[in-house]
Amino acid sequence: MKGAEPEPPEDLQVTLRAAADRLLAGTPLHSQGKLTILDLAREAQVKRWILTHKYPIRLMAKYQAEFKAAQREPERETAERHEIDKLREALTKVREEKRKLADLVKTYAIMIEQLATERSQALTERDEAIAVRDAALGITLLPTQSRDTRDGSRGKSTRKHVTSSDSLSDNPTGRQHGLNEKSLAEWTCKRLSTTSPQR
Repeated sequence: MKGAEPEPPEDLQVTLRAAADRLLAGTPLHSQGKLTILDLAREAQVKRWILTHKYPIRLMAKYQAEFKAAQREPERETAERHEIDKLREALTKVREEKRKLADLVKTYAIMIEQLATERSQALTERDEAIAVRDAALGITLLPTQSRDTRDGSRGKSTRKHVTSSDSLSDNPTGRQHGLNEKSLAEWTCKRLSTTSPQR
């Protein structure tokens, strides 16, 4: 039939196939490596018109479609690589935040332990100071609450001071009743005034 495209020679098909494979693999030998009919002809070392005019359907159209499909594939790969890079970056940030949080937790744990130790020492020093003060003033502690019934307390004893209205005659020194210095002084003056010999 006039105008019908002939069958390409087998050696030409083999040459073009090898050239196209090199272009697709990115390993050109005789061209710039572009996925075009021009570079395919250069890579196969054949005249371009053989593809564009003599075999436009059996050869040119075939390789154009193949090159077009191959060009779309790298676009998907590029998008996937970009997505992978974003995920890796996010993972790196998460790991860094995790490391910072772990360090912060360790720091807080050390601070809490130090504060607990300091609080315990401060309470011990306070109790010792109160005991020394009470001993100097002659104050007797009257426990009115057990240790087990105190919520969060350190077993502090409730102090009950006996005022000057308590019986003084039975206890002149006032120590067993927990008199403070002012009450003791008032009682002493009163006692001296009542026992002084009248002139």
